[in-house]
Amino acid sequence: MQSNSNLWDVAIIGGGPVGATAATYLAKNGHQVIVLEKEKFPREHVGESLLPFCYGLFEEMGVLEEMKRRFVRKPGVRFVDIDGSFHTTLCFGHVIKDPSYLSFHVIRAEFDQLLLDNARRHGATVREQTAVQEVELETPDGTVVLHTRTENGAQERLQARFLIDASGQNTFLARRMGWKRPHPDLDRVAFSTHWIEAKFTAGIEEGLLQIVYLGGDRLGWIWVIPVGTNRLSVGVVLNNAYVREQKAKFLREGEADWQMALYRQELSCSPFVQEILAPARIIQPLMVNGNYSYLVDTKYGKNFALVGDASTFIDPVFASGVYLGMNSARLVADALHRKFTSDHPDDNAPLDEAYRQINGAYALIERLIRLFYNPEAITFAEIGAAAGLLHQKHETALSLAHYLLAGDFFERHEEYMEFIDLLQDPRLVQKYKQYVIDRPEFQANTCGARQWEVFAPTLAEYEALRNQHLKDNGA
Repeated sequence: MQSNSNLWDVAIIGGGPVGATAATYLAKNGHQVIVLEKEKFPREHVGESLLPFCYGLFEEMGVLEEMKRRFVRKPGVRFVDIDGSFHTTLCFGHVIKDPSYLSFHVIRAEFDQLLLDNARRHGATVREQTAVQEVELETPDGTVVLHTRTENGAQERLQARFLIDASGQNTFLARRMGWKRPHPDLDRVAFSTHWIEAKFTAGIEEGLLQIVYLGGDRLGWIWVIPVGTNRLSVGVVLNNAYVREQKAKFLREGEADWQMALYRQELSCSPFVQEILAPARIIQPLMVNGNYSYLVDTKYGKNFALVGDASTFIDPVFASGVYLGMNSARLVADALHRKFTSDHPDDNAPLDEAYRQINGAYALIERLIRLFYNPEAITFAEIGAAAGLLHQKHETALSLAHYLLAGDFFERHEEYMEFIDLLQDPRLVQKYKQYVIDRPEFQANTCGARQWEVFAPTLAEYEALRNQHLKDNGA
């Protein structure tokens, strides 16, 4: 659909899952797409645990079978208190009655490479190590002009009918245009890395995501994710004010690597996590993502759209980020296809409809995240005999979130919001607890996933290749 060799239908900044998804759907519909990625893949990234609703996207994009061969399956989530004495296991199979209940944990370096290669296979042009330095949105002919620079210094001017910013937390457009602002209530920092030779117990052996709530001034939590047969992703999310206090303490004590010291300190606060990691060792540098909660005031216009983390990021607690981004990319790609092929290509109605769903989904996730960090907001203090236990309040909030996230929260975000509003009434909270949380299957210690389902035999082949690659590169 290029009218000349220099005009692309869509230029996409960023080759992560969001950019690759948009490129795949657009290219499948015959549009000329270029993806501009500043890094060279593969590269490490956070965000390894996926929601079940990614399953349908993988199927449509043609990568589902490869996902099954290469990555650990995720049957559910276990919410654990700090010492492991109390936990709740939430199994997707209890509310999803098709094969998609078995979601995925991924190693992002490989997952992102898989999706970007898939975009190439479907006809998208991909340029890695190519940074976008400047964008012109206001041009005489209404197109977008991009100025790029490669790693070796080569510069190029590109032109496109439409721009998708999928630059992730780099937030390319939002930063330059002054649209980005910190989230007023969420200010947290995440520290994470990978471990090997840990104990695969307490549900890890069946693929469960473990969330360990940290109380007090931390206002945070620990994640433990099995991303291989002998590999865990372990992260700590903490309130930024607490991080600043601890940083000052470690620096006073002469600790040069205060970030690693803080990470290990917080893990040691949980006997449950300590036991899992007792025999383990770290195999990669610590990744730190700070000040990551932000909002963006302008999401789209006549010739641009911000998608995924480039448009907003709230908090990773519900593992919703990858699905939010990828499904938003699908909706925007579909809207652009309808826009480009209509008799009125200047009509933004398709994008208006797409962002009605996208903004609604993000608003729902934000509401659930607020609920997780402040369960008193919907009077969980009155749910009965366990009301005095902080852990049980957060457990109830978490189970509510996963119950809702098992549904199509893009299409049904309005009725889900209404449901949360209804729970302002403590009598309805009690009914919810009685009919949902207290059902026998929600009290189970296991989701019943078999090891061969969670850790496919082919995983060993990919792990051998991965280990050889690390050895060859001196890691």
